[in-house]
Amino acid sequence: MVSAKTIFAYILYALLATAFFMVLLFPGQAVTAYMNRRLAAIDPLLSMEAASVRPALPPGIKMTGVDVRHDRLHLAHCENARMSTELGSIFKAEKRIRFQARLADGEIDGRAVLGANGPVEISRAEADLDRIRLDRLDAVKAIDRFGLSGVLKGHLTHDSGGTPAAVTNGKLTVDGLRISLKKPFYGISEIVVVQADTEFSIKGENLRIKALTFGGPMVEGKIDGSIQLRTPFGKSRLNLSGNAKPQPELFARLQEIIPEGFVNPRTLGTRGLSFRLRGSVDDPKVSTR
Repeated sequence: MVSAKTIFAYILYALLATAFFMVLLFPGQAVTAYMNRRLAAIDPLLSMEAASVRPALPPGIKMTGVDVRHDRLHLAHCENARMSTELGSIFKAEKRIRFQARLADGEIDGRAVLGANGPVEISRAEADLDRIRLDRLDAVKAIDRFGLSGVLKGHLTHDSGGTPAAVTNGKLTVDGLRISLKKPFYGISEIVVVQADTEFSIKGENLRIKALTFGGPMVEGKIDGSIQLRTPFGKSRLNLSGNAKPQPELFARLQEIIPEGFVNPRTLGTRGLSFRLRGSVDDPKVSTR
């Protein structure tokens, strides 16, 4: 007669063997391809690749060395990422997914609902961003005209609503923003902003900036308008307007260096400078009002 201890040992061995072969034979490439199909459902130019993909408990997958690209632009590198299905939705038509990732010394914590109409449709998604360093993002490093540093946080939502009606909304904040100009503007090589807040939406090829406000020891102001997105991103068309008011320190410097007649110094210090941005991202055209 086989003892209970022996039966338990066989069961334990079977479980360990199953777990071992799941890890050893886990189809990482298939999972990556599956993830790419989901990203393409949001934007056909989005793609990702991971150095490794492994199963994890509770049921899900763990990825390391995740690179996200938009067309040929390297957007970001995540040290690690994890995705898991909420147990209560496993047998339902709509699957609910939780995902977390480490990005640029910060974190992304999100949730998504996979639609019942297809295996790759993301019907809704949202994510919280926290403590992400701008200077560590590959997309920011690729900017030629200026450098950005600061700590990003915020909230993003995506609602498919049936393509092409998909809408992405976001509210983002950057604390301690520093803009380093590669070519100084009238002797100014860096702009310091204590906090910058933006609210935006993306629908189709249109990025609408509802409000971008900023304030700090040098300047405060607001920008709104839209950007018609194109590929590559540098060809995107700008249709922005705003107002910037220099603070006393910057105002004093500007009075010394700005050519006479360029702007009225009386109104610059009280009402600020109203401006428009046209042209493309790579070749912006600035005009004042």
